[in-house]
Amino acid sequence: MSDPISTREKLLKAAQNLFWTRGYSNVSVRDITRSADVDVALVSRYFGGKQGLFEATLKLVPPWEALAADGEALLLKAVKSFSEPHDPRSDAVNPFTMLLSNVNDPEMGDMIRDMVRRGMSKPLAEKIGGRQAETRAAMLLAVLFGAALMRKSFQVDGFQAQPNEALVAQLMHLARAALAYDG
Repeated sequence: MSDPISTREKLLKAAQNLFWTRGYSNVSVRDITRSADVDVALVSRYFGGKQGLFEATLKLVPPWEALAADGEALLLKAVKSFSEPHDPRSDAVNPFTMLLSNVNDPEMGDMIRDMVRRGMSKPLAEKIGGRQAETRAAMLLAVLFGAALMRKSFQVDGFQAQPNEALVAQLMHLARAALAYDG
């Protein structure tokens, strides 16, 4: 009989890799169990089914570390968390890729959007405070997600070719502009 902890971990790792890169609806339970080299019935046993397994992978998303800071430090941490260059070795399975792969999923998209609202947008608005805090937080996230999308997914030359320090400086300028919005 196989070790339940290692079997559960194998399933979780395989599911994370597949769900986070291909999207929930593009992955079958059989894909996951084949990748984990375990029996298909074990998904129900350990996670209650495909959705439970997906939700378990979402618990692997760390809190956004930028929210632990305030003021300019928050802004710098936020920008840096979205400005790292594309690294095919480590970028295959990461929270950013997971969000992009699942935000428009017909079954899990609402859950992902809610996760961004609760884990990023709302706490960011609370940190920003003041007039139009939710709008300014949304604008900041638009700048950050857009820049990361252009750099990591589209790999646009203007983003890829420049040193990371230059990109951080440019994004800080855009981030400050997003936060300066006063409606």
